[in-house]
Amino acid sequence: MVAAIRMTKNLSAPESAGKYHRIICMTGKNKGICYYLNGKRVVLGRLSSNDVQVLDTQASREHVELTRVNNEYTLTDLKSQNGVMVNDLKVTQHKLKSGDKIIIGSTVFKYSFLEVKEEKALVEFEDEDEEDEEEEEEVKKTKPKKKKVDSKEAKRKKLIYGLAAIMLIFFFMDGDTEQVKKAKSNKTGSTVIESSNKNTGIQYKEDLEVKEKVEAYIHRGRREAREGNYFRAMQEFNLALTLDPNDGEAAYHLNIAKQRLDEKIKDMFDQATKNKDSLKYSRALGTYCAIYKLLIEYKTDERFIEAKKNVEDMAEKLGMKKSDNYCF
Repeated sequence: MVAAIRMTKNLSAPESAGKYHRIICMTGKNKGICYYLNGKRVVLGRLSSNDVQVLDTQASREHVELTRVNNEYTLTDLKSQNGVMVNDLKVTQHKLKSGDKIIIGSTVFKYSFLEVKEEKALVEFEDEDEEDEEEEEEVKKTKPKKKKVDSKEAKRKKLIYGLAAIMLIFFFMDGDTEQVKKAKSNKTGSTVIESSNKNTGIQYKEDLEVKEKVEAYIHRGRREAREGNYFRAMQEFNLALTLDPNDGEAAYHLNIAKQRLDEKIKDMFDQATKNKDSLKYSRALGTYCAIYKLLIEYKTDERFIEAKKNVEDMAEKLGMKKSDNYCF
């Protein structure tokens, strides 16, 4: 019975020809581990009995499953407590595409589909033996569905030609080894290509500039998050991901900033509700106004709509006129 996954720390593409589905852990305790998906059903979760154990306190015992249908994997949330995000969007079910980021708590997995094709050298030969050619033509006319029968002399010639062709192929392959490109992965997950090509220096310089910009955005985002400016932090992390969509650090901090913002708004609503229930309408109004100002640029957000309604209710209870600017 084939195992549902194959785990390795080798991130290079497989050498054997075939089609491969894999997820790579980008952050967390299992960072750098690659899981090749073989089974029709692969379960990710906190339990060690799962196919992929997610070492994250925010992961449920069985968090999500990946099911294969027609050589495609579909992710399904197994009614987890904290949910799952794919590419920064919370989902219950999602058909995976190569490059998708699966976020469980603070752990980020990157899904990839790889197709390795086997390269074959096709060599054609001409048979110079006229008698054999005439014999083969006669066989084709009388028995078109049967394969031609080579004479011993033709087989011997093909063997000699084949060996000569293989030697030539190895000769040219050996001569090109100095031009083989070497890939080095940097911290952001982007790939820097080294070769003897004259354009390599330009490419290397451009990749370094992108790396520096990504690190600068992440640094500013973390500073904004520490100061409680979560919207600004999210903007910085999104800018970093725009430059390098595969940056696991930026995706991790973006997810954390979103969670902290949600927790902050929830705490504010809870405090405002307590003040309202205690008939402390002025305090409740102040807290609802704070939520209103925080989300004013996101007027379609359900929390903004709820805060606005509560502001109007508190203002009415305090006897304020509708023309009054309640929060400003």
